[in-house]
Amino acid sequence: MHRKFAYIGHVKPQETIDFHLRWGWTKLSKLYASEAERRGIPFSYVFILLHTERSGTPSTKLGPKMGMESTSLSRSLRGLEEIGWIERRPDAHDRRMMRVFLTEAGVNARRQARDLVVTVNQRLRELLGAEAFDRLLNEMRRLNEILDNPQALVPADASPTPDHS
Repeated sequence: MHRKFAYIGHVKPQETIDFHLRWGWTKLSKLYASEAERRGIPFSYVFILLHTERSGTPSTKLGPKMGMESTSLSRSLRGLEEIGWIERRPDAHDRRMMRVFLTEAGVNARRQARDLVVTVNQRLRELLGAEAFDRLLNEMRRLNEILDNPQALVPADASPTPDHS
């Protein structure tokens, strides 16, 4: 039974995009986490700080921007609010919507977070080479555009997946 999961048809997991995306992201997120900790910023807050706009960001838009579930986002927003890096205020035009704003301390933390991401990306650019880095970035953008339309991945003649239970 284990053998069935080790291969997808005759393709080894290491020969699939998802394997390398997960594997790479795991390593990259560990690097980001250790660097963020060294700078005194919990890693779970880095991308929230970077995606919060000066004019305030609707809290409902933050999760999808970062691929974060609403419960995790709520927990992180509470933590950011408790340490004084953000404040939530009702939207000026739609009082039902809450906007997230960075405080002065949050702006300082955002500078640290931005420096962290820029530094890691600059180093990766050096190690990969500018041309390879730019090509990888462009191909990742293309992949995300394709994945925005998951129906495009399903062949027109695809039959329903059999139930193996």
